[in-house]
Amino acid sequence: MKTLIYLAILALSTHSASASFVSFLKNNVYTVQNTNKVSAVLNDKIESDAQVGTGEQSMVELSLDDKSITRIGANALFSFVKQERLVKCDKGTFLVSKDPETETITVTTGSVTAAISGSTVVLDVKDDATHIAVAETTTGVVVTDKNGKSMTLQSGEGISATSNGMTSSTPKSVDVKDLISSSPLFNEKGLAPLANDALIKGVASAQETAKSQGMSFKSEINDIVANRTDSISVPDIDTASGTENATSNSTPPSSPQINPQLIPPVNSMPNPKEATPI
Repeated sequence: MKTLIYLAILALSTHSASASFVSFLKNNVYTVQNTNKVSAVLNDKIESDAQVGTGEQSMVELSLDDKSITRIGANALFSFVKQERLVKCDKGTFLVSKDPETETITVTTGSVTAAISGSTVVLDVKDDATHIAVAETTTGVVVTDKNGKSMTLQSGEGISATSNGMTSSTPKSVDVKDLISSSPLFNEKGLAPLANDALIKGVASAQETAKSQGMSFKSEINDIVANRTDSISVPDIDTASGTENATSNSTPPSSPQINPQLIPPVNSMPNPKEATPI
């Protein structure tokens, strides 16, 4: 079953409408025009309402004139509609990287809505569950679930949610070095560095310093995004109630868990080595 992602890009103004084009592709990438599939090529302009799809072991990167980047993994089908600045994902894994000076993109799935600006975010949608990992942010990423509950994620934080709501009352930590090393959306050969690459590396460096002091950032979100585990088997979340399972008898992690606020937004962190435990 293919992913269905609708991306609607709102014109920034009457004189600066954002145009999207294919800046990277791998293997089977195509556009759908009048029900006909046409193989996509590098630098193809993606018109409003046009569909773009990917096959097995394929991916595509779309760039906007405002320096925004969207990367879509394998088995995806998505389209642009110009009237809204919206990304809708039914299933799959994708990355959105936004310059803080550009207009916010809103991402919606079956379980959450996320406002992304000045951030690099990975979303993984499997069945009823959505998993969000923030590699870096200078503005915070506001995530709102179907119950109207909102949570602001900072660099190195994430959250999972279902249609019943968020599965934790507080953000989860995310190991940024593991995130970027395990996902082809970051490390596929031939991809150009993201505009926010230095900020991502700054967060990863700060976390590595904290790890040398015995701390741990990796959570189930890392494993889910990297396809090392199935979201359904994650033991420490109660998707039925939308809260953390306080009665879980699972063995505590060997590494001490730390408050994710150890890693503040990158713009308030001039020197990654200054991060200290809270």
